[in-house]
Amino acid sequence: MSKQVPDRAETFLDHVAHFVPSLDVGAATLERLGFRLTPFTAQQNWTPNGMVPAGMANHCVMLREGYIEFLTAVADTELARQFRAAIARHVGPHLIAFSTGDLDLAHGILESNGFRPQPPVNLVRPVSDADGQLREARFSVLRVPPETMPEGRIQLLKHHTEDIVWQPRWLGHPNGIVGLKAVLLATADPEESARRFGCFVGRVPVRRYQRWVLQLDRGACVFIEHSALHQVVPWVHAAKPAPWIVGMALESEDTGRTREHFAAGGLQPHETAPSEAVYGLPPELGGFATVLPAGADVSWAA
Repeated sequence: MSKQVPDRAETFLDHVAHFVPSLDVGAATLERLGFRLTPFTAQQNWTPNGMVPAGMANHCVMLREGYIEFLTAVADTELARQFRAAIARHVGPHLIAFSTGDLDLAHGILESNGFRPQPPVNLVRPVSDADGQLREARFSVLRVPPETMPEGRIQLLKHHTEDIVWQPRWLGHPNGIVGLKAVLLATADPEESARRFGCFVGRVPVRRYQRWVLQLDRGACVFIEHSALHQVVPWVHAAKPAPWIVGMALESEDTGRTREHFAAGGLQPHETAPSEAVYGLPPELGGFATVLPAGADVSWAA
């Protein structure tokens, strides 16, 4: 397994989260598509006065590089209210999380670039290990006022319990998916969005033809002008109002096996490039997923 926690000066694309109305329905769909899920977990925040509910619960698809999260609201908190506002617009990806090796350094970058970061939130979720012992998965999360990043809930985090979060028993998916490679966003002004995201993570984006690419130490964010979306990625249908997170690129160790499992789950691919296929995910999950062989370049990020 690749390392999941970046070094001090590194930043990774850690995970993408889909906001879904029902985790039960979403989990059943994901399992039909050949994914192995972590158990249902309600998230909690650690405070000096004890644990308090975060208002959100999840299932995760853990990968050898990064992961995909599926979130729903389970209480009335500020995060849950933001979730309900987002899902009223559309079901699908609404959150991008970057992981950092140095939270203080990341906080300083956000402050110096005018993002007004909130104090770190210490998230905890109970997780059983392979022997059935109850452990705690712990993260520290940096969030910013929602209006500063209108593309979605964009955040930075630091992992404290890599071995508990990425347990080997969750990494072997029958469909062969092994990694999260990139995320695609459609905005009215992709240059502005890319440069702002670059300031958020301390990187400089580059222009490639009709798109802007923000390359990280692992993974990338790609920005396309919403009005030109169909020229660059013609497989998109039912576009949402800009800005929105269109979908992600996933690596597979066996694209034939992925195709078989996705077909069994009712998904048919759009062929976009040799050995690359795009799938519109079911409405209970939302968004799109490009699948390509491990190590290959994504056509819309090249």
